[in-house]
Amino acid sequence: MPKLPIIINNKEYEVRANASILQACEEIGIIIPRFCYHEKLSVAGNCRICLVEVEKSPKPVVSCAMPIAKNMVIYTETPLVKKAREAVLEFLLINHPLDCPICDQGGECDLQEETLAYGSDRSRYLEFKRSVEDKECGPVIKTIMTRCIHCTRCIRFSSEVAGQEILGSFGRGEDTEIGTYIQSFIKTELSGNLVDICPVGALTSKPYAYKARSWELQKKDTIDFFDGVCSDITVYTRKNSQSSLKFNNKNISSKEDILRILPRMNGLYLDNWISDKTRYAFDGLKNQRILKPIHFDDNSNKYKEVLWEDALWEIFISQSFLWESTLLNVKDEEIYTSKRLAVIVDSMIDLEGLYVLNQSLKTLGSNDIQYSTNKIHLNIDIPNLYLLNKEINNLEELSALLLIGVNPRNDASLLNTALRKQQLKKNLFYSYIGNHVSLNILNSHLGNNTKILISLLENKNTFTKNYINTKKSTIFFGAEYLKSINGNILQNIFYLLGKLFFVKNKNEDRLGCIHSNIASLSFANLGISGGVRSNLNNNLIKDKKINSLFVIQPYNFLAKKFLSKSQYTNTITFATHKPINYVSDNIFPLKSFYEKEGYLFNIEGRLRKFYKTISGPENARSIETIFATLMWEGLNETDYGQDRISTINWIWGFEDEIKISKRIEQYNSPYNLNLVSIKNNSNNIKLFFVPFFKANNNIYITDLISKNSILMSETSIFNIQKNNF
Repeated sequence: MPKLPIIINNKEYEVRANASILQACEEIGIIIPRFCYHEKLSVAGNCRICLVEVEKSPKPVVSCAMPIAKNMVIYTETPLVKKAREAVLEFLLINHPLDCPICDQGGECDLQEETLAYGSDRSRYLEFKRSVEDKECGPVIKTIMTRCIHCTRCIRFSSEVAGQEILGSFGRGEDTEIGTYIQSFIKTELSGNLVDICPVGALTSKPYAYKARSWELQKKDTIDFFDGVCSDITVYTRKNSQSSLKFNNKNISSKEDILRILPRMNGLYLDNWISDKTRYAFDGLKNQRILKPIHFDDNSNKYKEVLWEDALWEIFISQSFLWESTLLNVKDEEIYTSKRLAVIVDSMIDLEGLYVLNQSLKTLGSNDIQYSTNKIHLNIDIPNLYLLNKEINNLEELSALLLIGVNPRNDASLLNTALRKQQLKKNLFYSYIGNHVSLNILNSHLGNNTKILISLLENKNTFTKNYINTKKSTIFFGAEYLKSINGNILQNIFYLLGKLFFVKNKNEDRLGCIHSNIASLSFANLGISGGVRSNLNNNLIKDKKINSLFVIQPYNFLAKKFLSKSQYTNTITFATHKPINYVSDNIFPLKSFYEKEGYLFNIEGRLRKFYKTISGPENARSIETIFATLMWEGLNETDYGQDRISTINWIWGFEDEIKISKRIEQYNSPYNLNLVSIKNNSNNIKLFFVPFFKANNNIYITDLISKNSILMSETSIFNIQKNNF
């Protein structure tokens, strides 16, 4: 990018040519105060606190809206600039209430900081301050509109990023207000970001209200695990007092609490918007939490808490799992056929946990491991077939996009904001096939029947011709839609459509897959068939062919037919919360991803590490530690999986935990693959012309943690309401 020479405060610098004065000063380390300016939003230039002096200009200049010119001379610290900023700030404080001691923005308020630098010690305004009625925006945003300084950041975010023209400014002069034109909630999955961008305390977080001050909290960086993007977040925690260690009259033994979660920038993604589920679902950690192993007593028809050693003895000894015989490599086929094991992983599992689980099953002579209760027909042999094949930061090359059976608002909110950003910049052409959903991006809905896909393949649709003639066209399809009856053939149709689009792009990947959760990504990246090659079904359980069924984090409502207590199958559940859809014989407490550390892959194929932020219940364990302890250390040990280092040594065979990442990176090696060369030789193909099944459009409840979150339940209800009343 070309550079231009400028002079700032009598020093010569070179800055990028298309920068404004404010951006140029930031590049060289000079901070200029601002309220309305935000680097991710368009320029408004209406707060006037960023005034600077420019040579040959008769009056101060708004730095955020003035582009630099060659050899421009700028002054940021002259008496004229200081006097101008003091005058602007005095007008902003005319009607602003003096409630800093009770304001949740205290300690992080831009207005406080600028008042310290440019404010007066007394007010010359003797009239009554105006008051503004607070707006009801929903369960996430708390409004105190009297504090508003009309910076319009929230309006620009709503229209430019969230894609909803719901917020606006009305009235003139002293009667100016910001709110919704009609009484309605702010119905967007990104509403929590409005709290972040507000420079004063007009918009604050309703769940966080009056809970803590910013200087009381400890920051811990980690990543999000509620969708396939794995956005960067910062978890703010505070140590508990002894009296707060009880929940529902039980000791949860958690030494700290999560009070809020905010996005963070680490240079990986250009934007850092996170969804409300990422931000607020953590309150589900305390509701219906499993604190100790529990066993279902058939005599009393109730659950009772037991010790770890008693529960393990009950399961793995009295249920005749024959661990000793298996570990001694007794090669007796009758042992494996008479006692058959199977596993269903429903919502969340990391790479380490899935690897140990799969290895343990192999040791016991079983390969029946399945992702969710519906088989997902996803080709996991080559990463290009199950990854996005695009970087979220590099979507500038897109000129046309076809979305098939995927709602990026729900499945990858950061990707959806990036797509909308490119559409506003380049007027991109988007089309959508599937059940009608609100994407908040301009798109052409082609239909929701598989017959549409055939018409595209046969080139009987004018839409296909437009795409073929477009050099940079791409298809994104949803992995969850491959669970349908047509899943096996649908993925082949997607690849054939990709080949059709590759006519002018033979050396580039123009087909991408979007996963709604990290469990399917963990299965794909470790090369474990998520149910395609598994024979696990309800008939096998009823026919006594499966004697013991392991269930990991059961959430899906469709799981009832598998997980209902059966007289034929011993059901063993590992979960963070008490499942409410079925009765299990034994339930073991699991650690959530907030309470452990591990590795994940995102839809871009990046290897991401999440970190422990809170301690969690004392008796909770992780999947890898439970199975590694049972398989390697035996039942005579008493720690039952607390030693993560010994677990890791058993999994990977390394002495140092740091070397795990190098081992997992082997799965991340690039493939030079051209999908044009792939041919489909299948003969027995039957395609049913049926509509796409309706995926879960409730972004707020997708797993056990969010299902037990009170705030996520409220948000789901409010999103259905048409108005405030």
